[in-house]
Amino acid sequence: MYLHIGEDRVVRAADVVAILDVRLVRGSETNQLFFERAAAAGRVLGHNLAGARSLVVTVRGVYPSAISPTTLARRARLGLKSVL
Repeated sequence: MYLHIGEDRVVRAADVVAILDVRLVRGSETNQLFFERAAAAGRVLGHNLAGARSLVVTVRGVYPSAISPTTLARRARLGLKSVL
Protein backbone atom coordinates (compact mmCIF):
# COMPACT_ATOMS: atom_id res chain seq x y z
CA MET A 1 0.00 0.00 0.00
CA TYR A 2 1.25 3.46 -0.90
CA LEU A 3 0.32 6.92 0.36
CA HIS A 4 0.20 9.87 -2.06
CA ILE A 5 1.71 12.87 -0.23
CA GLY A 6 1.45 15.44 -3.04
CA GLU A 7 3.60 16.72 -5.88
CA ASP A 8 3.73 13.32 -7.61
CA ARG A 9 5.28 11.72 -4.52
CA VAL A 10 4.22 8.47 -2.93
CA VAL A 11 5.66 6.65 0.06
CA ARG A 12 5.09 3.14 1.32
CA ALA A 13 2.40 3.31 3.99
CA ALA A 14 4.32 0.73 6.05
CA ASP A 15 7.32 3.11 6.16
CA VAL A 16 5.35 6.04 7.64
CA VAL A 17 6.36 6.74 11.23
CA ALA A 18 4.43 9.99 11.76
CA ILE A 19 2.46 12.70 10.00
CA LEU A 20 3.12 16.04 11.69
CA ASP A 21 1.46 19.42 11.34
CA VAL A 22 4.12 21.93 10.25
CA ARG A 23 2.77 24.40 12.81
CA LEU A 24 3.97 21.99 15.51
CA VAL A 25 7.45 22.00 13.99
CA ARG A 26 7.59 25.78 13.74
CA GLY A 27 6.16 26.23 17.24
CA SER A 28 8.46 23.82 19.05
CA GLU A 29 12.18 24.19 19.57
CA THR A 30 12.58 20.41 19.88
CA ASN A 31 10.69 19.71 16.66
CA GLN A 32 12.61 22.46 14.85
CA LEU A 33 15.88 20.86 16.01
CA PHE A 34 14.66 17.47 14.70
CA PHE A 35 13.93 19.00 11.28
CA GLU A 36 17.25 20.85 11.17
CA ARG A 37 19.19 17.69 12.04
CA ALA A 38 17.29 15.70 9.40
CA ALA A 39 18.08 18.40 6.82
CA ALA A 40 21.76 18.50 7.81
CA ALA A 41 21.94 14.71 7.42
CA GLY A 42 20.38 14.92 3.96
CA ARG A 43 17.22 13.15 5.13
CA VAL A 44 14.75 15.86 4.03
CA LEU A 45 13.45 14.64 0.71
CA GLY A 46 11.63 17.18 -1.40
CA HIS A 47 11.17 20.85 -0.71
CA ASN A 48 11.83 22.82 2.45
CA LEU A 49 9.12 23.95 4.87
CA ALA A 50 8.05 26.91 2.72
CA GLY A 51 4.50 26.15 1.60
CA ALA A 52 4.37 22.85 3.50
CA ARG A 53 1.38 22.05 5.70
CA SER A 54 2.65 18.73 7.01
CA LEU A 55 5.75 16.61 7.43
CA VAL A 56 5.62 12.94 6.63
CA VAL A 57 8.30 11.16 8.67
CA THR A 58 9.30 7.78 7.24
CA VAL A 59 12.06 5.31 7.97
CA ARG A 60 13.86 6.64 4.89
CA GLY A 61 13.52 10.37 5.48
CA VAL A 62 11.29 13.38 6.06
CA TYR A 63 8.97 14.67 3.32
CA PRO A 64 7.44 18.15 3.52
CA SER A 65 3.95 18.08 1.98
CA ALA A 66 1.51 20.78 0.93
CA ILE A 67 -1.37 18.47 1.87
CA SER A 68 -2.92 18.93 5.31
CA PRO A 69 -2.02 16.37 7.99
CA THR A 70 -5.72 15.57 8.44
CA THR A 71 -6.10 14.64 4.77
CA LEU A 72 -2.93 12.55 4.81
CA ALA A 73 -4.07 10.71 7.95
CA ARG A 74 -7.47 10.03 6.37
CA ARG A 75 -5.79 8.68 3.21
CA ALA A 76 -3.59 6.43 5.33
CA ARG A 77 -6.58 5.10 7.30
CA LEU A 78 -8.64 4.48 4.15
CA GLY A 79 -5.73 2.64 2.59
CA LEU A 80 -5.35 0.42 5.63
CA LYS A 81 -9.07 -0.43 5.64
CA SER A 82 -8.89 -1.57 2.01
CA VAL A 83 -6.01 -3.93 2.87
CA LEU A 84 -7.71 -5.41 5.94
